[in-house]
Amino acid sequence: MNDATKRKEPEAETEVKVAESKSPEKKAEAPAIAVAVKPAEASSEPEAKRLKPTPPDVGTVRKQVEYYLSDDNLRHDKFFHEKISGNKEGWLEVALILSCNKMKAMRATPDDVLASLVGSKIEIAEDKLSIRRPGNLALPALEQRPQHQKKSVAHAHDGGVIAIIKSIPAEQSWMQIKDGLRAKLPDKVQLWFVSEVNDKCECVVAAAPFEDDMKFFDELALEVGGAKLNCAVAHGDELQGALKVMPKHIRDKREKEVRKRQKERNRPIVVGAHRFVNVPALRGRVKEILNSRSDGEQLKTDGSDYKLIKALLSFHPKGDTKSKGMVGIKVAKSSQGDSRCFWMMKEDKTEEDFSAQKCLSAVEANPPYVEVDLKDTKKDKVADASTSATSPAKPAEAPAAEEKKEAAVAPAAEAKKEAPAAEEKKEAAVAPAAEEKKEEKTEEKKEDAKTA
Repeated sequence: MNDATKRKEPEAETEVKVAESKSPEKKAEAPAIAVAVKPAEASSEPEAKRLKPTPPDVGTVRKQVEYYLSDDNLRHDKFFHEKISGNKEGWLEVALILSCNKMKAMRATPDDVLASLVGSKIEIAEDKLSIRRPGNLALPALEQRPQHQKKSVAHAHDGGVIAIIKSIPAEQSWMQIKDGLRAKLPDKVQLWFVSEVNDKCECVVAAAPFEDDMKFFDELALEVGGAKLNCAVAHGDELQGALKVMPKHIRDKREKEVRKRQKERNRPIVVGAHRFVNVPALRGRVKEILNSRSDGEQLKTDGSDYKLIKALLSFHPKGDTKSKGMVGIKVAKSSQGDSRCFWMMKEDKTEEDFSAQKCLSAVEANPPYVEVDLKDTKKDKVADASTSATSPAKPAEAPAAEEKKEAAVAPAAEAKKEAPAAEEKKEAAVAPAAEEKKEEKTEEKKEDAKTA
């Protein structure tokens, strides 16, 4: 293969150009092809036909802005807390308010924020670029925001808590940790496992499950060798690492307890006057109520769905305060996005949405199980005892069976009695015949004697 064959073949365009350069006559005859390119337009539809976004609700924007500047939010909102405290007069820029995700979801503008605060106690700066708390109210002390555990995390220690003892002095061993922990644990609670102290001066411990065991280990303070040791319930990577250290038979014990607690959690629950097989069944019913209603549709106050959602609202962390003055419940889009949720309708014509998810999480954390009535169980036991006392028909029928048996045996007994009589008759009948034979023999002997 020469160099010519190795080269890439020329494209059609280059071939055409070469041909055109060789034959100028053909180049003149070839018509020029013009390609019309349509210029890009912003939109093919006229301005009037474009779908414009609906402006956010003024009441919803006002409620959200007031929440951002409230004590409930600023107690945990480090970002806004630092921005407000960093300004001598306590002003907060409207641009920072609009940077929040919930405000973005509503597509609120600075004009929407200013319009929503008309009549509000929130103060607006002269340049209309900043807002502040009424009267430059003092900020609350900054606290750590409480963490809401996920479902998988909440049940990670159902089979028994796994904790990590930290900051163990170098001269202390796992035996001292074991003795100190046994002295602190409630009576009859088994300490399943204590690992050796590792290079990080930490020790993994595991105990059998008991009531409020998570709270016990979170508040546990061990004193070993004159030093106070920190204890923390293992989560995430720490939990996975601790499980690898534990022997297999301890892991099997925990899995057995997990299955046991899962079975207990699947007991029936009661919310208001409604009974459900378990919490997932309640979740499914709430989802059905949401999906079966259109936006803005109100639940009938005398219907079962309204009564269920009203009873569910009582499990909300702020259910008592939120439900004051409530006269109705409707289904509509959430103020925080495109999702749908329940809205409370108040006497003063105001409306407020609430999170059904928070209510369901509270139900799952402390399920309202169906209580077993001891009186009913006693009645059932008495009823079982009475039925067992009257049911034995076999002993009552026994005499009749015995009579039948005797009746059946009697002929056999009589037959046995008749058998000797028959033998006697047989013997009596045989006896004369034997005597006749003897007489014949004696006569034969006499005749033989005569002849002789």
